[in-house]
Formats: sequence, structure tokens, C-alpha cells
Amino acid sequence: MSDLIPFTFISMGNTDFMKNILNVVFAVITAFYAVAEVPVDTDVIERIDSYVNTDPDSAIILCDAALGKLPGHATPELVSLLTIRGNASFTLGDYPAAIADFGQAVRLAEDLSDTVACVNALSDLGVAYRVSQQPDSSLICYNRALAMLETVDVPDLEANILTSIAVLFANQGRFEEAVPFAEKGLAKARQTDDIETQIYAASSLGSALFLAGEYERGLSTQRGIIGVAEQNGIPRYMLKTYASIIAMHNRLGNPDSVSCYIARGRAVLDRVPEASIESVGFLEQCFVVLTAMGRYRESLDIQKKILAMQDSHPFMSLDRLWQRIALNYKGLGDIEQMDEAYRTAIAIADSIHNSAINQQISDLNVRYHTAEKELAIANLESEKSRRDTVIAVITAAIVIATLLLLVYLRSRRRKIEIENIRSRLDGIEQERGRLAHELHDGVCNDLLGIELMLGSRNCDTKEVTDMVRSARKDVRFISHELLPPRFNGLSLPQLIAAYAQKSDGFVSYTPPEQDVDIDPEKAINLYRIIQEWIANLRRHNSATGAVVDLRHTGDGIILEISDNGVPFDPSGVESSGLGIENLNRRVKALEGSMTVAEKGGFNVMSIRFPQ
Repeated sequence: MSDLIPFTFISMGNTDFMKNILNVVFAVITAFYAVAEVPVDTDVIERIDSYVNTDPDSAIILCDAALGKLPGHATPELVSLLTIRGNASFTLGDYPAAIADFGQAVRLAEDLSDTVACVNALSDLGVAYRVSQQPDSSLICYNRALAMLETVDVPDLEANILTSIAVLFANQGRFEEAVPFAEKGLAKARQTDDIETQIYAASSLGSALFLAGEYERGLSTQRGIIGVAEQNGIPRYMLKTYASIIAMHNRLGNPDSVSCYIARGRAVLDRVPEASIESVGFLEQCFVVLTAMGRYRESLDIQKKILAMQDSHPFMSLDRLWQRIALNYKGLGDIEQMDEAYRTAIAIADSIHNSAINQQISDLNVRYHTAEKELAIANLESEKSRRDTVIAVITAAIVIATLLLLVYLRSRRRKIEIENIRSRLDGIEQERGRLAHELHDGVCNDLLGIELMLGSRNCDTKEVTDMVRSARKDVRFISHELLPPRFNGLSLPQLIAAYAQKSDGFVSYTPPEQDVDIDPEKAINLYRIIQEWIANLRRHNSATGAVVDLRHTGDGIILEISDNGVPFDPSGVESSGLGIENLNRRVKALEGSMTVAEKGGFNVMSIRFPQ
């Protein structure tokens, strides 16, 4: 038997059921012996390939028989048979087996330096990865295939790869980016005589256009390709196109058209393997639109059928499928079953994140459109080297960033130190000016008065003595103000208490029970702030007394000075007068904040700063 006997699948719904079974068995056995008795050449391989769409189980049996006759080393026939067997497994929904065969075919084709065979296997492998929810691996295959096609001109293979990339974009919800790839894929497909390639490209373009918002153009493209699929009698592609146009009519609100194409699809459903990608895809689309139309029982029956299929691989993730089942139970009013379906959906929900995949797709899109066909070759064997390079770059970046941060912090610390020194110097100059003013207006004037009285003939000794005593008192007060807080080793509360005693009852201060521990530099600024504020109260505010309060708070230290003088205008105080400019410099050096307000008939100046 030198020829393979063509085998036509007969519907299992036929009343002559046993006769159909015998026909199938006879055809497979006949084909098996035909392969066993003739050399495995191009003609035999083409005959086996013809079984993939109509009877993939038989195609696998025939491939196994033919593979057994081939030598162990790589040959073009071995690559072809592995690719055919992978496509047959893919048609049956056995994606792991398909991926294994396609992967082996790629490796053998590379050993043979057969670019066309390698690109063909890579294209099929990319589709299998995509359907298996492994878009990252799919991208690697498409990248390698496009890079190889730069050296050869094979329009049908390039059409398949461009169309597959368009589908990958569409699956990620990037419809406008999918359209250009689909258009280029169809343009390449029309350069060939391969009807299946043209159907695949046109159907994908129609779906991409519709999803991108071009409804009329997408619907027109889909109708045209349905006619081609029906004329050529290719049930797999008929189901594929029916599923797409059902979704379109459902989106446009055409229930009659939806029902029509569901019926047309069901008429050819038995001619396609039950768990094939086309069958499952068509059924999934049917139950989605049936739920939307309120036909919950029909939709639920289809969902149960998909779940009952052995080796089926739904496009829709299982958690989403169970959510859809729950919606149907809800529509039927079966709350108990709805609750159980939702629980099942939650239990099997996965946490796959597509951010990394979206980034890879963006990179692919940029590379392809900025330099046609200048796509980087993604090499699986170099993954470890690339990861090491990335780790090294990241480590170097972290080291550089750390050094820059240290330099910045050091510079910032020095800047703060310089600002503090400048602030202290400004404060010293301000104090010198104030003390010079007090000496000139106070002590110097008193001394001048004494000098004039001593030069007069009628000198009142008692009055001169009083003026000398007043001048001495002023000089003593000024000398105390010049002393820093650490002059005699006193703490700040002790120094404030001594200052209050020398104020002739103007300042009241009660040291806290727990000593206030303050950095010496901050203590100097704080003491000068008290001196400045009290001196200004004496000269400008008509106050007869002031109360100083220094204490710890939950987040730092607070200084409050209350007086009974003329009420302040807070807006005026914040801008000028009462030495506010000088005080603000010192408060800034303390890294604190100052407020002036009226509370209970008293003026209260508050300064808060961290310890």
C-alpha cells in the first residue's frame, strides 16, 4: 500500500454509529501500514499533514509510525514530522505536548541551519506559548523568528508571525497597536496562495479593527473572510470566524445575528475535535453572549460542557469562568449555587501580573516600528548572562547613588553649619548694636549728667550719688547679659533663675522639677532669646512683669514668655519690631518655630524646637 487512504470524519450523531467507528479504525490502520511500508519522503509527510485539521488523533499515530523509521540524527523529515505532531497536539488542546515537539523541532532545525524550518517551528511555538498563558516566552519566539526572516523571504511565515504579534497585542488590550501588525500580516498573506494563512490574518485584522473602535470596517472584514472559510470548507477557521463575528454583533446589539451565527457554528462543531482551541473558543464566546442575552440555562450548559471536557484549555481563566457560572446561577435565581460558584472562583483565582509583559510588548513595538525588522535576537541561552549584567548595573547604580547621597548630605550638613555660624555672628552683631545703644542712651547719658552736676556750683551730693548708683546698676545688668550660659558651669534653668533674680522682680521663673537637658549651643541661643525679648518688653511694651516657662514636651522643648503689656498685633510682630528679625535668626538656628499670640489677657511668645 503505497498511498494513504483519505479519511473523512463522519458525525458521531449519525444513526449508523458502529459503522462510523469501523470506518475510522479501518482508515487509521490502513494509513498506519501505508506509512510503515513506504519511505518517509515529502509526499508521505504531506499526506500525514492533511490529517491535522480533520483527524488530529490519526495524525499523531501516523507521525509516531513515521518517526520510528527515521535515523536518530537530525534530518529535515524529522523536523517536519515533529512540527506536524505538535500542530496535531495543539489542535487537540494538548499544549504541553505541542510545546515539547515545537521546541525540539526548533533545536533540530538550528542544527541543520534550516532557517525556514526553524522560523516555521518558532512561529508555531510562539502561538502555543501564547495560548498557554505564557506571553513572555511567546515574545521570545517571535523576536527570534523575525530576526531570522531578515535573511530569507518567506511571505507566509512572516504573515503568520506578524498576525500572531497582533493577537498578542490585542490580548493585552492594546488594540490600536495590534491593527498595524495585523494589516502588515494580511498584506504578506495575500502574497501567498495559502488560504489558511489568509483566513488567519484577515480574521485577526477584523477583530483588531473592531476592538479598536472601527466597527464597520472590522465587521466587513470579518464577513468577507467567513465566506472564504465556508467556501473552502475549513471547519476550524469557520468556528474561529464565527466566534469573532458573534462577539461583534453582540457588542452592536444585534441578537438575531448572534443567534444565526451560533446556529451556524453548532452545525460544524462536530467536525472539529472537542477540546481544540477553535471549539473551546467558539463555546466560550457563545456562553458569554448567551448570558448577556438572558439565556442563562443555555449558557450554563455550555460552561458545564467545557468543564467536563478532558484536556480542554479554556482561553478564559478558571476563576473568571466560575464567576461567569455564578452570574448564570444568579440569573436563574439559584442563590445557593451562585454562592458556591463564587467561592470556587475565589479559591482558584491566580495572581498573574502583566506589567512586565506589557513592558516587553512596548519594547517590541518600538523596535519594530522605528527600524523595520531590526528586532533584537532574544537568546534563551544568554538569559543568565543578561541577568548578571543587569545585577551588576543595578549594584553599580546603587553604589553611585549612595556616594552621591553621602556627598549631598555632607554638603548639606556643612551648609547648615555655615548658616548657623552666620546666624550666630549676625546675632552677635545685633547684640553689640543693642548694647551700644543701651550704653549710649543709658549709662553714657547718666555719666554726662553726673559730669554736669559735679561741674555746677550747687552740686546735690545725694542726687549725684543716686545717679552713680543707677549707672552702676545699668552697667552690671549689661555685663550680666554679656555672659554666656556656660560661663560659670551653670545649667540653663539655673542661669535663667539667676537672671530673674537680677531683674528687680520684673521676671518670674520657676525651675522645673526635672532638669531640662539642652545642647550648649542651643542653650546660648535660647538664653539670648530670653534676654532680647525681656529687654524689648522693658523698653517698648509698657509691661510691668513677665513669666518665663521652659519645659519638655512630647516632641521636644518649649519656651513661653508671658507678659501683661500692651496687646500685640500678631501681623505686625511677624514682620518687624521687638527684635523679631534677630529672634527669627536664632529660632532658625534652633530648627524651631515661634508664635506670638494673646491668651487670657496676656501676650504669650512661644518657641518650640526639637531636643
